[in-house]
Amino acid sequence: MITIIYSTHKDKEYNDKFNDHLVLTSGLQWVQILPYVNHNEYSLSELYNKGIKDSKYDIVVCCHNDIKLEKGWGKKLLKDFEDNSDYGIIGKAGSCYFPESGVYWDKLHQTMVGQVYHHPDGQKKWLSRYSPKFPFLIPVVTIDGLFISFNKTKIKHTFDETIGKFHFYDHLFCIPNYLDGIKIGVTSSFEITHQSVGQPNDEFWDSKDKFLEKYGKNLPLDLKPESVYVPEIKEKTFKKFGKVAIIIPTKGKIDMLMNCINSFYEHCNSKLFDIYIADTGSTDEEKEQLKSEISNYTNIKLIEYDYYNFAKINNDVVKNHVSGDYEFLLFCNNDIKILNNVITGMLSVFNDYHGVGTVGCRLHFGDNTVQHDGVLIGFKQDTKIIQLGHYNIYNYYNYNTNVRIIFGNTGGLLMIRNKLFNKLGMFNESYISCFEDVELNIETINNGYNNYINCNCVAYHYESSTRNEDTEKDKKLSYDYINNLMPKIKNNFEKIKHNIVLL
Repeated sequence: MITIIYSTHKDKEYNDKFNDHLVLTSGLQWVQILPYVNHNEYSLSELYNKGIKDSKYDIVVCCHNDIKLEKGWGKKLLKDFEDNSDYGIIGKAGSCYFPESGVYWDKLHQTMVGQVYHHPDGQKKWLSRYSPKFPFLIPVVTIDGLFISFNKTKIKHTFDETIGKFHFYDHLFCIPNYLDGIKIGVTSSFEITHQSVGQPNDEFWDSKDKFLEKYGKNLPLDLKPESVYVPEIKEKTFKKFGKVAIIIPTKGKIDMLMNCINSFYEHCNSKLFDIYIADTGSTDEEKEQLKSEISNYTNIKLIEYDYYNFAKINNDVVKNHVSGDYEFLLFCNNDIKILNNVITGMLSVFNDYHGVGTVGCRLHFGDNTVQHDGVLIGFKQDTKIIQLGHYNIYNYYNYNTNVRIIFGNTGGLLMIRNKLFNKLGMFNESYISCFEDVELNIETINNGYNNYINCNCVAYHYESSTRNEDTEKDKKLSYDYINNLMPKIKNNFEKIKHNIVLL
């Protein structure tokens, strides 16, 4: 059912033991092992191509001879191919991006995917986790040569024997197949352990240069996610909790706003929330359209303003329109589209943890890459400089899928208790369009609360569609706001330092 090919410079005892491991852990009755003794006489490409010719089965595995595989890996791999018949090549680690530099790990934390354990002799075992385990194949442009499997009837290119011996053979196999339409994926269905750690040498860099001579004109290759991973969040009943007031400031862009509103009704229990729309200056025609659109909803209230100040407007809605009967506030931008039951997911954090300040969720750009899963503070010890940033920004698949304490959450989609928001003095209204949420997160920590993010809660944030077009003005405002925030951060450094990332 599976043919396994590997090159070996080890003795017969080692090879026999490795053969037994491959067969016994595969979970399959029929496994063909093709070990080729190689004391540097042949390139891996030469031996792998010989193995393809000698192979009895359509599913072929080319791997290193110092790996350990979990029990049942063969059955799981065959199921991967059966369930994904449009894929020709499957590996355990790879990248969605291949840069013009030819060094495919250039965007390691953003575009690499998969999981590989490492356990060199005499060392502790550790995990290189490039992305979480997903119940599907992650589409990539190339995979690492540690473990390459393929259906030999579907590939259009075998291994390139013209470049190098032990480096770039994997990319010289994957890239031409990818360019000719063969789908390549990384699986999480079984675990693999590498008993050594690969290191680039002179041959690597020489092979890289020759690879670029041949395929450089096709680079960069950029395969953005086809979709967003959205876990199911089942509805729960929280008897001790009151309702949620969702507050959405908006100006024009009625279709975008309605996509936001409708996503709440599609994914969440409408008995748990009411929506307050704060219109900040739409045209009369737009207002009439909006009134018509929301006329069929009984729990939406439209409030009209003639100015824009995100902090002040949100505060005004809370002070003048949201009664104390609402236990929670959910501040939401009009360019948000939730993808699952974020209200239950966020309320679960308040239910399961004590001393909760703000709660946020994982946000994605419209191209399915991660906008962020939480606001972070970075601290450079050598320069004592503090920087604001985001967790996992622009990542393709490498994001968190858990509930964890973080520095803070963005006001684009942020839940907080009504009483706590009032206790903290609400948003600082001296900010016009941003950073009032950052200061709110600082204040929650300063008052003894922890801010959480539930990364199983997922939403799109189409930020580029609503961002101020005056970028120079935005940059100056951001610079001024950060300068204003720095004393607050530094003064509370001891209280928030456990939320700080060392840069």
